Amino acid sequence: MFRPEILAPAGNLFKLKTAVRYGADAVYIAGKRFGLRSAAENFTHAEIAEGCRFAHAAGARVYVVLNAFLFDDELAELPPFLDVLAEAGVDAVIVSDLGVVETVRRHGRLTIHLSTQASALSTAAARFWQARGVKRLVLGREVGIQQAAAIKQNTGVEVELFVHGAMCMAFSGNCTISNYTAGRDSNRGGCIQSCRFRYSVSEQRGEADGPSGYFLSSKDLQGVAQLDRFIDGEIDSLKIEGRMKSPLYVATTVRAYRMARDAAMAGKRTELDALFAELDTMSHRDYTTANLIHKAGSDSVYNHPDGHIPNTHDMLGHVVDTAPGDYLAVFVKNPLTAGEPIELLARDGRNIVLDTSHLKDIRGREAARINPNRVVLLPYHPDAEKDLLVRKPKDETGRNTALTA
Repeated sequence: MFRPEILAPAGNLFKLKTAVRYGADAVYIAGKRFGLRSAAENFTHAEIAEGCRFAHAAGARVYVVLNAFLFDDELAELPPFLDVLAEAGVDAVIVSDLGVVETVRRHGRLTIHLSTQASALSTAAARFWQARGVKRLVLGREVGIQQAAAIKQNTGVEVELFVHGAMCMAFSGNCTISNYTAGRDSNRGGCIQSCRFRYSVSEQRGEADGPSGYFLSSKDLQGVAQLDRFIDGEIDSLKIEGRMKSPLYVATTVRAYRMARDAAMAGKRTELDALFAELDTMSHRDYTTANLIHKAGSDSVYNHPDGHIPNTHDMLGHVVDTAPGDYLAVFVKNPLTAGEPIELLARDGRNIVLDTSHLKDIRGREAARINPNRVVLLPYHPDAEKDLLVRKPKDETGRNTALTA
């Protein structure tokens, strides 16, 4: 059976490693220049090389985004960076600009994927880009599964679709609102997500006495229930949005989509309710299938009073060491109080409750509370593995729960 790739976002090296550990077949990253999402941490040259070594050792691939639109002086500075990527062993670059495509082709042998920013939506567009050396199209989010399958069948080019995450309200991300409201170029890495703001409507210029709401904000994409369709259509890659999102988001989404894909391929019943519940733990704006099955309509707008649904869990930290029969050590990014319920995210989909009744600091001393950026020693659990993530739930008020104060 056809096996689509699970492609995960990685805004930094830790997120890259998290994605691979939880089952991503490939990750997409960016260097410090030439890509959108300039506010993300992104990768130094050394980190790109390390990320490639780590991913390749696990059988995963690394793609680097070069999806900004460049001027002549910037194009002249691109070839040295292409050398860095080739030396690191990057598996492909993701490009929007035809000038960048030509520069990559002339300068070396890096595989080229076309970014969704290029708005490729048809067989004719696919043939155009294929003739210019593009191996894969990250199709515009206006394209559905059935259309993507037809494009692949008609051309033989690989196709990639977004399967989960935030949706831009503009056509294939071609938006310039940030340019005019904040002086930041949306298509050169400066988007401030103006579509997520609350706006007022009025018939008179300058007045703000009309109805207000999140009129431009799209619901978030979720395609976890459509894995059979992706497989039947032989969609090559299922892309998760979110290079600026947390490691917990990366682990949760990758694990859910990998489990759904593997179950579908094995002919097993996918426990969708459990996967829906997991994806609901993250901050989101309701979910929609957008254009995957049918054309998106007005029901895909998320005009909610709060702008989003908050997360139900926070990332506590990750396992840094285990001593069988004795302890497991967790580096905490958020405070932990004795008795507080926490869960280990196992690779197989289980959320394993860990014992926090007795906390110890790194020196083995009893502690009622461990502050952020410290190591806590917990009773050993046989399912704990180094580098797995640990999370803790919030109560109904949005605060972290604690069994004892």
